[in-house]
Amino acid sequence: MMSKKYNVKTPSGFPEFSPAQEQVRQRWIKTIAEVFEKNGFLPINTPLVEREENLLGKGGNPKEMYALKRILDEEGDISHSGNALRFDHTVPLALYVARNFNDLNFPFRRYTIGPVFRGERAQKGRFRQFDQCDIDVIGNGSLSILNDAQMPAIIIDIFRQLMSEEPFVVRINNRKILLGFFESTGVEADKIKTVLNIVDELEKIGETAVGKKLEEQKVEKEAIKNILDFIQIQGSNETILEKLKEMSNDSDLFKEGVEELQLVVKSIENMGIDEKYFKVDLCIARGLDYYTGTVFETNLINYFGLGSICSGGRYEDLASVFTGKVMPGVGISIGLTRLLSQFFEEGLVKTDRQTRTQILVINVDEVALPKSLEIGKKLRDGGFFVENYLEDKKLGKKFDYADKMQIPYVVVLGEDELNKKYVQVKNMETGEKTEVGEDKLEDYFSLIYA
Repeated sequence: MMSKKYNVKTPSGFPEFSPAQEQVRQRWIKTIAEVFEKNGFLPINTPLVEREENLLGKGGNPKEMYALKRILDEEGDISHSGNALRFDHTVPLALYVARNFNDLNFPFRRYTIGPVFRGERAQKGRFRQFDQCDIDVIGNGSLSILNDAQMPAIIIDIFRQLMSEEPFVVRINNRKILLGFFESTGVEADKIKTVLNIVDELEKIGETAVGKKLEEQKVEKEAIKNILDFIQIQGSNETILEKLKEMSNDSDLFKEGVEELQLVVKSIENMGIDEKYFKVDLCIARGLDYYTGTVFETNLINYFGLGSICSGGRYEDLASVFTGKVMPGVGISIGLTRLLSQFFEEGLVKTDRQTRTQILVINVDEVALPKSLEIGKKLRDGGFFVENYLEDKKLGKKFDYADKMQIPYVVVLGEDELNKKYVQVKNMETGEKTEVGEDKLEDYFSLIYA
């Protein structure tokens, strides 16, 4: 009788990392978390699952949300109904603030790193389960615009550590500038958000296609020309800001946006950050409706086709739907899974050997097993990454294992070594063998891994 044949492929849109790749992922998470904490952000851990009504109440798309249910529910048991997997970290943050409002100190600076789930069409660079690394600063009633300047500084710190050899730039704009400018060019109020979303596609579809889409929205030809000229203003940060200040624009929203952008740029400069890492770019719009002011996008200069590797912005309403209070904030998000998958594919991030093991301890015969276990434990206690080979294989197979796992050193002992109280240490790269006393092993490896 044939056994059932199972499909063991990973489900579409759900990532899987090899040991070597996972070590990179964990290292990145550690670096990102350290930068977040260095800047005063506090970690929180929210549920993977929230009530459907709450997720929908803050803009969740029901076509992309995964509901939580048991494969076999008993009739009448509704204990698991009405819940769904989180699709981002923003709604869980709003719910966390609502649940813990009286215990929080404002401004509340939080970070979270973990998986989210979206039931969208899986494709290259897009997943249905992916890790996001988010920070947000939340105010109670108000929040200084100076917090906006902290975000590019944090992004720059992170990617200078993670991508030290790959040039990148954080592009900064303020949506108030765009909205005010569109208003002053005669774009009808009910079309301004649509125009904003079209402008946000400039780099994906090009100037001609953007112009055509604006025509389809019945925007006047002169206004289209003015919009395209405006969003493509070039120059240094100082030059662009001067051009904005010199414009005769009666929109208070436009003027407010220019003042905010100028303060953000000045604050970044005050931190001593080189201008090569950040640039005012008037075509950055961020299509999401909840952004209201400063917006950020980060790109690798030599790989613009990868899109934004970190984005975010300012919003004026985080949790009012849950708290009844005005709670402005600013935040950024790194789509870690999408980013790393593309970096691995492009060869932008090199994987190390698949194990962190520095030393493999091998016993040649059974009589040496107790001592090999003792040595392995002592070396681990001394701070080394040590693995004992425990399988009953020929010695050559044991060395093959060390070679395939790229373990740099092998400690070998058998009955002869046991009697003479020394071991053989083999350098797997050079093949050199060294006799080392049992009681000198820690000192020996301490010199190697100093």
